[in-house]
Amino acid sequence: MSGEPTPETSVPEEAAAQKPSRAKAAKPAAPESDGAEATPKAAGKKAAKAKEEKPFEQEITEDVIPAAVAAFQKRGVEDLQLRLEGKTLLGSFAGGKKQFSVLFAEGSLNGRKFFRCATEGSPASTIESFMIDERRVDVNLLVFYLVQRLYAQQWY
Repeated sequence: MSGEPTPETSVPEEAAAQKPSRAKAAKPAAPESDGAEATPKAAGKKAAKAKEEKPFEQEITEDVIPAAVAAFQKRGVEDLQLRLEGKTLLGSFAGGKKQFSVLFAEGSLNGRKFFRCATEGSPASTIESFMIDERRVDVNLLVFYLVQRLYAQQWY
């Protein structure tokens, strides 16, 4: 601090001259990369919209139910029965002794969801929020959470 220049304040003239040339060299490359990336992004958005346009009931019956049955079969649950009634996905296994349901309050995978379960025909004692932190829910994520929730229940 005795008046000696610090590395930040002492900038050689050569370095100052090089900075603008680097900026000029970088500018032409940026528009080329932006133009090349714009097409795949737009195509990805269109594909995502096309995927989301599937009606809720159709998505549950064609995508969620088969994926959930396959996921549970991998874990040894062979008699899983799933059906959609309105906005509720009802499931049972172990000869009907273990029952659960996922209520889609807004009729959408991305809307609010609630979970309940019961054993041996007793009424569900608790209804709880389900997947509350997830903003973008797809079929695989929903099945993953369902498998994890029932595993936490120690049902399989």
